[in-house]
Amino acid sequence: MTEQKKMTTYLLAFIKGLKDSGMKKIVISPGSRSTPLALLIHRDPEVKTYVNVDERSAAFFALGLAKSTLEPVGILCTSGTAAANFYPAICEAKEANIPLVILTADRPPEARGVGAPQTMDQQKLYSNHVKNYTEMALPEDSKEFLRYSYWHGANSAATSVATPAGPVHVNLPFREPLIPDLSLAVEFSFYARHFSSKKIVEEVPELPEWMSKKGLIIIGRALSSDQARKLIDLAEYLKWPIIGDPLSNLATCKKTSRNYIPHADLIFSQKLPESPEVIWQFGNLPVAKNVMIYIKKYLNTNIEYVVIDEREEWQDFLHLGTSFLPMDIQVFCELVQTQGEAHGFSAKNTLWLSHWQKAHQLAQAIIKEELTKKGFSESQASSQLLQLMHPNEVLFLSNSNAIRLVDRLAYPVKKEIDVMGNRGVNGIDGILSTAAGISATKRERTFVLIGDLALFHDMNALQQIKMLELPITLIVLNNNGGGIFSFLPQKELEKEDFEPLFATPIHLDLEKVASLYDGLYFQPKTVQEWEKAIHQSRKQTNWSLIEIKGKQNDPVELWQNIINQYGEEHV
Repeated sequence: MTEQKKMTTYLLAFIKGLKDSGMKKIVISPGSRSTPLALLIHRDPEVKTYVNVDERSAAFFALGLAKSTLEPVGILCTSGTAAANFYPAICEAKEANIPLVILTADRPPEARGVGAPQTMDQQKLYSNHVKNYTEMALPEDSKEFLRYSYWHGANSAATSVATPAGPVHVNLPFREPLIPDLSLAVEFSFYARHFSSKKIVEEVPELPEWMSKKGLIIIGRALSSDQARKLIDLAEYLKWPIIGDPLSNLATCKKTSRNYIPHADLIFSQKLPESPEVIWQFGNLPVAKNVMIYIKKYLNTNIEYVVIDEREEWQDFLHLGTSFLPMDIQVFCELVQTQGEAHGFSAKNTLWLSHWQKAHQLAQAIIKEELTKKGFSESQASSQLLQLMHPNEVLFLSNSNAIRLVDRLAYPVKKEIDVMGNRGVNGIDGILSTAAGISATKRERTFVLIGDLALFHDMNALQQIKMLELPITLIVLNNNGGGIFSFLPQKELEKEDFEPLFATPIHLDLEKVASLYDGLYFQPKTVQEWEKAIHQSRKQTNWSLIEIKGKQNDPVELWQNIINQYGEEHV
């Protein structure tokens, strides 16, 4: 058999392994050394391929695909620095438990370390930012090597989705010639292995005691609508308050509840009249910094602090955890119900819950009042966005100001809206590419709330959005630079230091940006124009850009006024 046929058969076995473990989508960044794998994948009718010439954007696009399906998604590139450009998205995938399979083509061993072009050390390139690393052997066609190739394809995809999900790296060296035999069709009688790591805990002895106390449920992770509903049901059963940031989908899962307490960043800015005796934390802490400050400052050491996480990653950076339960949300909620019935549980914490409900009502009234005093602004647009969206649409929130403005100012809505974001590492890179990947999967109108710096970081993604004709509406909070730093201590620096290092004005002309990539452009200056722009963008088949102009200090002044007013009226 020729070397070409050996390579082709070997790679077909590898691809079959990927497919048998659930891989249906692969994003390809073209290059020379990756040619054999790219060609065979691109021609496979069972795999949906996307082509993106920018490896950094491609990896975040794949992250979006995987984030929206929770299925393994592949990213493929050639050798050299192409693989290095995958790194930011891989870091995000590791921290957010997103199943990516990174396929990097490489030069053969004899070309490494001797000055061959487009060659660098790709061994364990991503260090501990991946769950697993595999250096594949050079292609062979023996029965043993075909099973070896198949097994690593199947195992890589399966490992990426096994609890805890995350990225897996496979490095594949190829010798020339690099064109595979495209006429070759091979039938393999291999079957993928199946992995299950679901934790079932039949009993937690402390549960009945915890349930009878004054408790608080905290959500600091992305939830599906089903998971959000289950946790709201849990809070209602216990008569406990439940808080979470926008990605928890507690405010948008259609199930309204007086137990869900929004505006946590405002409510926790003041000392609460009573402290909880029990906290159940799912995932990390929410985005609201005042929640973290309050817990760190006021909670006494006698509190029962329970961290529940099926991934067993125990995101407890305040080191307050007293119990760690390796259970998924459904299992835990069912266990609470079962043990509650077995012990004749009946919630009696109505007064405890009413304190939180009164705080919520006061916070919401003050926010509405202060927003009404101001003209149309970034803050007002962020507070109203959920209300203007339709059920089943998607909202992707960028980091920095975008997610915080929605978290602080938006009200719950009686709509099923999927709110998503990249909160694994909290970076502003790759936001548009991730949102594009989500949109390519869901095909629903996807709204992206983003700042001008985050847009600038990932403008290459607009080409992908244009080419795929994705139904995306970008809402750009344009305060000409890093508005988040106006909320942070750096703001106290002298202007000659603050301006170039943190404010970083970039003077983007967003109308020209939209025009360059054939997007529809809006710049509303009133609430009425804002609502009209959202409506008109929804009717477009191509993408749209809505620019909300503001000054970096405006959201800071508004938020400080809200906190001051709440502090004066808070009892």
